[in-house]
Amino acid sequence: MKPSLLPMWLAVLAMFATAYGGWKYYQVQQYHQNRNAVSAERLPPLEEFELTKSDGQPFRSQDMHGKVWVTTFFFSTCPGSCKRLNANIKYLSSLDDLEEITWVSISVDPVVDTLDVLSNYSEQMNADPERWLFTRGELDYVKRVGQDFMKMPVSYKGHRDDAVVIDKNGQIAGIYNATSTAETKRMQVKLKELLAEPYTPKQQVSGSEETDKVAL
Repeated sequence: MKPSLLPMWLAVLAMFATAYGGWKYYQVQQYHQNRNAVSAERLPPLEEFELTKSDGQPFRSQDMHGKVWVTTFFFSTCPGSCKRLNANIKYLSSLDDLEEITWVSISVDPVVDTLDVLSNYSEQMNADPERWLFTRGELDYVKRVGQDFMKMPVSYKGHRDDAVVIDKNGQIAGIYNATSTAETKRMQVKLKELLAEPYTPKQQVSGSEETDKVAL
């Protein structure tokens, strides 16, 4: 290539690189906008499920009725994104205005993440055992919890860095990238809104409503 043509080719390459980078940025923004648009509409209530907490006690989703809670997936030996995700959860769980939120972290590596390992991990994160729960279950069951209940595909040591926000009635109220500062802030706002919402147990219906149900 002639020396005189080199600047021109470099300029062309730079132009294509800029255009490609802009396109990828647009795709990422569209992905997050579309996902947030979908998650803005609350999905049907979760199917009930049960896992085991790091202290060996059962975690039952039905016990969360009337509470606002957040679920994420992780594994203790994850070298990258799990650390950022859990660091954000640690920060959020320390906020006074979110003290009523329960955080539920589910392992996608049950072979390594035994109860002892999860207990040690919880201590390392200085997690409040009453408000930040580390849980496990058989991998196939955890996959079902992720895919069928949380609408979050998971696999062995494979998961998205999303946090699933669940309202007092057991409905998914939002899905946020828990490693993103901007989305974490949006999740914080949503959690405050959900905490302020009243809760009426489904069993508590008026006499007229009960009569209508019987008539049906």
